[in-house]
Amino acid sequence: MKRLYIPLAWELLFVIATTILPKQSFHLFFVFYLGLLVYFYYFHKQFSFRKFARNLTRIKRFWLPVLITFIGLMLCNDINHNIIQLYFSTTRDGTVNIITRNDLLPTFFYALMMIVMKPVAEELFFRKAIISFGSKKRVFVLTIVSLILCAVSRAHGFLGIAEWMIMAIPVTIAYVATRNIYISVMAHVAFEFYDNIYSIVYAVGRILNR
Repeated sequence: MKRLYIPLAWELLFVIATTILPKQSFHLFFVFYLGLLVYFYYFHKQFSFRKFARNLTRIKRFWLPVLITFIGLMLCNDINHNIIQLYFSTTRDGTVNIITRNDLLPTFFYALMMIVMKPVAEELFFRKAIISFGSKKRVFVLTIVSLILCAVSRAHGFLGIAEWMIMAIPVTIAYVATRNIYISVMAHVAFEFYDNIYSIVYAVGRILNR
C-alpha cells in the first residue's frame, strides 16, 4: 500500500491541475503519464521487457487473450459512442479534452503519449499496482476502485466518468482473469493505435501540405 501514496497524490495533483488549467491538458497528461512510467518502471520494476518479449511467443496464452480484450475494447467504445452519447447527446460528459498545437513535433509527442505512454502507464498503475489478489471480495473492491480512479483521470463529470469506467472494463477483466499485465498492456496499446492512428496520420498530412 505504501507504494501507492505517491502515485495517488500524483493523480490528485493532476486532476486539480486539469480542472484549473484545461488549456494545458496536453502538457499535464504528458507529465502525468511520464511520472507514472518512471515511478513504476524505475523504482518499482513493474514492467520487464524480457518478460514482455517472452509473452510475444505465446499464441494461445498471450495473443488469444489480447485479441479477445481488444474486441472487448472496441465493443465498449461502440457502446459509448452509439448508445450512451446518443441518448445523452445534450449532456456534457466532463471529459478532459487534450489540446495540442497543429505542428509536427507536438503531433509526434501526442502520438507517443496516446499510443505508448498512456496505455502502459494506466495498466501499471490502475491495474497492476491497485488490484491485488486475495479474497474475492478484496479483488472486487479493488477492481471497482481501479475503474473509478482510471476514469477520474480522464473525466471530471459523472457521465464522462461512467463512460471511461466502461472503457476500462475489458483490460481490467483481462488482468484479473489472467494476472498477466502484459496481456492488458498489449491489448490497450493495440486499441489506442487503432483509435488514434487515423487522426494522427491525417494531422501529419495536413501539416505537411499546408
